[in-house]
Amino acid sequence: MPRPSKHVSPDTLGGRIRAAREYLQLSLADVAGDHYSTSLISQIERNRIEPSEESLRYLATRLKLSFDDLEILAQQHRSANPENPPHKCYEELRLQAAQLLTEKNITTALDLLQDLYLPQISASQRWRIAALRGQCYFKQRKFLKAQQDFMYAVSEQPRAEGLPADQRHELMLLHLHLAGTYRELQQLEDAFDQYTITLKMMNGDTPFGYGAEAHWGLALIAFAQAHKIDKDPSLIPCIETYKSDKLHMALEHAENARFLYRAMGEQLRAAAVTCHIAQIETALGDIEKVRMYLKDVLTSWLRVLDEPAAIIAQDKHRQQEEARIVSDAACSLAGIELEAGNYQLACTYADQALAAGKRCYKLKRANAYMMRGRILEAMNPYDQAVEAAFRSATEELTGTHRIAARIGAHVRLGRHLLRIGKIKEGERELEQAHFLSDLVSASGPASSGEDIP
Repeated sequence: MPRPSKHVSPDTLGGRIRAAREYLQLSLADVAGDHYSTSLISQIERNRIEPSEESLRYLATRLKLSFDDLEILAQQHRSANPENPPHKCYEELRLQAAQLLTEKNITTALDLLQDLYLPQISASQRWRIAALRGQCYFKQRKFLKAQQDFMYAVSEQPRAEGLPADQRHELMLLHLHLAGTYRELQQLEDAFDQYTITLKMMNGDTPFGYGAEAHWGLALIAFAQAHKIDKDPSLIPCIETYKSDKLHMALEHAENARFLYRAMGEQLRAAAVTCHIAQIETALGDIEKVRMYLKDVLTSWLRVLDEPAAIIAQDKHRQQEEARIVSDAACSLAGIELEAGNYQLACTYADQALAAGKRCYKLKRANAYMMRGRILEAMNPYDQAVEAAFRSATEELTGTHRIAARIGAHVRLGRHLLRIGKIKEGERELEQAHFLSDLVSASGPASSGEDIP
């Protein structure tokens, strides 16, 4: 973070704060402490941001200054700078953070936004700033925090009619991200509603990518709903019809998404959707078609595992995304061969999935460990390698906001431990799954992804 400008007068609010900090020989980090970011303190010292009353009281205490004197300086600053009102400063900050986010400098972008007091910002700006901050959290896969900001932004959003095109696109992106957050937290009905809202907002000027994301999101939701129905006995009389309808809905939306990604030239995204289509076709029973899809994807992208370190360093993000595709395809093929009883071939695919997972994201590594555990369990449930594989999956996910995946991993491990007679350990894992499930429930509307390498 650049140092505050030297020309800031000590007779201004920012200058007084800076002078006091330097007199006390404190760094920006010393002043920020655990309450604020260094970037916020720096922006205040440069008179770029007007601090909230709470922030002003904190600074007065921290720097041994009179709160009343600081408040007078803040009022003087507002009166002396009508040509540079607070809303202009916040707009500059929003644009700066948006640019940083575009450049994938997520941490710095969030540093600019995380300590802002939203109610103090004008209504026309605060929904955009809240949405942008939510995107930062979403990119960091901090879904609970992202959800809070997205829900706040939705509560403050203006009507779409009459908005400039760029803000209309921001509004659609807000609903897409909120839908994605709900989906990650397994709040499926809410996610479905948000994706549907996004599709209804679209017109001829909407970027293809927004439509592709909405269709893919709806495909993922419908697929999840088709499998979740197994756990609801009240729907048993219509379960087969319900599942079939949901799976065909998922397939239709997934094929729409793949068409749009291919039209955009987004071959990686199209390949990722193809992996999902393979999962849907598997549930519909067309196994040979699925094998063909997945082998084709694997053949196309498997080269990423042989790329030398020098090439990986040149474009790490591309390499991670390609490895994600390989991991997904190999893991799905492993599952197919597991069901067919071809255990050795399933192990080969699971090893490929893990090798690719080690080149991309924790979730993919966890999925590969889970698959390896399932295969080994089918071969010999008392093999110690089974428990080790399932534990590796839970360890990979520990500390992440992949709540649904963490629940699944703890349930799988817990059931395995019960099966082999480790009752207390198994019960602890299932209790952890229940705890995480309650955490998700508490984050829902009533109480208020970059994937990690």
